[in-house]
Amino acid sequence: MIGLPGLLLASALASPPVEIRVDPKPGGSFEVSLAGPSEAGSGEFRGRVSLSGSPAELPLSGRAEAGGGRLRVTATARYSDVPSDWLARFRPESFEYAIRGEVSGGGAVSWSGTMRWSEVGVVGHSLISRFLKLASFELTGLSEKRTEGRAVLAVTNPFSFPLTVAAANYRVRVSGQEIGGGTARGKTVRSRKTSALELPFAAEEKKFLAAAGDRWAVGAPVPAELSGSLMLRLPSGDGPVPLIFSEPMGTDGARSGVFAYPEGGTSLSPH
Repeated sequence: MIGLPGLLLASALASPPVEIRVDPKPGGSFEVSLAGPSEAGSGEFRGRVSLSGSPAELPLSGRAEAGGGRLRVTATARYSDVPSDWLARFRPESFEYAIRGEVSGGGAVSWSGTMRWSEVGVVGHSLISRFLKLASFELTGLSEKRTEGRAVLAVTNPFSFPLTVAAANYRVRVSGQEIGGGTARGKTVRSRKTSALELPFAAEEKKFLAAAGDRWAVGAPVPAELSGSLMLRLPSGDGPVPLIFSEPMGTDGARSGVFAYPEGGTSLSPH
């Protein structure tokens, strides 16, 4: 599953012979590659996409190349132009699409149908890494009675509407061995903002020491993994966004009991 950001971004087309690829580039825009049967010629492309019967449309602009009875369109769209009504109409299995446009000097383009989300391709940057970054991952306490830590996710919402994280569930591994895990309460990420989401976790001292190995010393980082899911609040029900980050976990906080926020980050509180 490509996660909610991909579902919102994919102004999608049907299963073969029509194809779609999405490249979630950094910045305010993303790239969409569309290919399907068409008699239109090559040229500059301007068009619009609607999703799941929504009257709201996403504008696209780019270049069309014709060949072999097919047309390939490489276009850009702005995250801020993705309609909020698409979120309200989201269904997890599949969606209806309608795309219409004009190729300058080449003719009209019209595609419509139904497609599964699993058929939407993703190229270039990972969708997860485009919207979620692990800004901090630290052990903040190590004792027989209390072993714990905290990760901080930098969550980016490039859309023009807020996104609500209903909850988060996750496990922590060190050197491939599970040492603990945790849950986090829901928060709201405002539009066009990057915010910090704290993910506290509880662990067991014996499990951590066994995983860290005999050569580990307090303050030295250990190879670790944070995995689980964020649940996004949708009108049709909560939808999961997978989490998996493999990063060194700091242990100096086990002496000081501190952790780091991402630069410029704050709580996900809407206030």
